[in-house]
Amino acid sequence: MRLLFFILLLVNVMAFAFYAYRDQGANSSKPALPELNADRIRLQGAAPAGGTVNSVSEKPTCWAWSGFKPENRDAARAALDELALGDKLTQPSKEEFWVYIPPLKNKQEAEKKLDELKALTITDAKLVDEGGKWRFAISLAIDPSEDAATVHLNQLKEKGVKSAKVLKREAVGDTFVIQQAGEKNVAALKALQTRFGETSLKQIECQAP
Repeated sequence: MRLLFFILLLVNVMAFAFYAYRDQGANSSKPALPELNADRIRLQGAAPAGGTVNSVSEKPTCWAWSGFKPENRDAARAALDELALGDKLTQPSKEEFWVYIPPLKNKQEAEKKLDELKALTITDAKLVDEGGKWRFAISLAIDPSEDAATVHLNQLKEKGVKSAKVLKREAVGDTFVIQQAGEKNVAALKALQTRFGETSLKQIECQAP
């Protein structure tokens, strides 16, 4: 009996060892899962290092700043010069039509003419007293178009002013054009425009270089 007991025990031990060895071999034969590379993992929609999602570089824009009162134009130009825009900043000349009386011989005659004009209810006449060929001329009006100047001239003639004339001339423009302005310059322009509230700052089509 004791011999039979040891034989059965040995058989059970061998069977247990066989099945344990088989299970271990089966587990070792399964393919290993691929190793995860943390540096290649990126959440959908996340930005790459050093950038932004769907980042688009802003293209330079072009602007026109206009509508200045004559006494504010030089101050605006000085403020623009502080931005160091270089050749990006231009101030195109404009065409105007000057209604005037040609220069008199001297200041005394010019002042006499001014008195005559006041007697005709023309109160906006001004003496040109600066040096040059127009000294002692009398300025009556500056119009933006020839038609407007002609109308003005005819009105003066109806009042008895026979010596008035119209002269077409180029003058310093009152519009500033800024080409290829970056975001920083655009922000500076908008800040400047708030200092000159009566003016207009608008984006325009850029000119070909």
